Amino acid sequence: MFRSSIKLFRLFGIEVRLDYSWFIIFALIAYYFGFSYFPSVLSGVGGGYLTIITLVTTILFFFSVLFHEMSHSVVAKKMGIPVEKISLFIFGGMAEIEREPDSPQIEFVMAIAGPASSFFLAILFGTIWAFTRNIVMIGEPSKYLALVNVALGVFNLLPGYPLDGGRVLRSIIWKFSGSLQQATFVASNSGRVIGFLIIAWGFFFFFTGNFLNGIWLVFIGWFLQSAATSGYRQLVFESSIKGIKVKDIMNENVVSVTKDVTLEDLVNNYFMKYRYGRFPVIENEESERLIGVISVHDIKEVPREDWVTTTAGQVVKPVSDLEIVGMNVEVSEAIKKMTKNDLGHLVIMSGDRIAGLITKSDVMRFIKLRSELLTKV
Repeated sequence: MFRSSIKLFRLFGIEVRLDYSWFIIFALIAYYFGFSYFPSVLSGVGGGYLTIITLVTTILFFFSVLFHEMSHSVVAKKMGIPVEKISLFIFGGMAEIEREPDSPQIEFVMAIAGPASSFFLAILFGTIWAFTRNIVMIGEPSKYLALVNVALGVFNLLPGYPLDGGRVLRSIIWKFSGSLQQATFVASNSGRVIGFLIIAWGFFFFFTGNFLNGIWLVFIGWFLQSAATSGYRQLVFESSIKGIKVKDIMNENVVSVTKDVTLEDLVNNYFMKYRYGRFPVIENEESERLIGVISVHDIKEVPREDWVTTTAGQVVKPVSDLEIVGMNVEVSEAIKKMTKNDLGHLVIMSGDRIAGLITKSDVMRFIKLRSELLTKV
């Protein structure tokens, strides 16, 4: 979802991005403000002022969402947990916190920071409304934004993972049970129940004539229950490979090709023979200095008639730091690195020479085998 997004800015070292789906909800909310809500409460205000009020209020609406997510992220960073970015999308916002907290206390503080920030904004906008209630062009938007932030805080306190209330619930169960996995199981099931209840509520609205609100609630409920399910599966997955290093699964018997090998030779005598999806390209057999890693995709970009005259060295892209990983890095971190940088492999180096190679397919095969063995036991 977040690959199709626009970078806005960095704040506190955190990248803020705008998913393309955000424009849909922006347009819907702006339409609601401009053609329904404000025309009814600001009937005496001219069209120009109404447009400005609509745009400012819509922007402040999404600022409230960003402020909520930024609060989670800043607290996480202060606790030593990396946060890569925050993305605003059709269902609100999401902070990409790179790992689970180390203790239930940290989980609780991180989770409660979001609703607390929303209630802070509610008090701020409520105070502005209290002093400007007679200035309708300021008072009415402030009142609405105060109510929105109360609703945002209350909704996020619902006790279902991945909502903030679900994370608070998880932290409490984790504290008393001592098991993050058990706590996540309970909190995520609670999140699924809440998601299905919201879906049911949406269908009720749908069949009682409130079509748009019904559809919207169905989508929100579906998103929540899906996120709850995937969140638990992700934790189980990370737990199953915790402590396993890259050196434990890397392929040390790497078949390399020299830069002078033609693509014709590479296809017939390497790809077809060994059935690997990629091969390291080295300077020569004496130095074994790595140049890069060539894949089937790289070859397919070259016209078939040029394979006889084109060499691997002419096609392969120079190896970058993003492709290199240390032997003692955990497999979970290697997977994140491949996913983040859209890589199909990582290279393990020993000086200028390649010590091993790890690919996504290697990791998936290892995890599948490990899961089967653990299940049998």
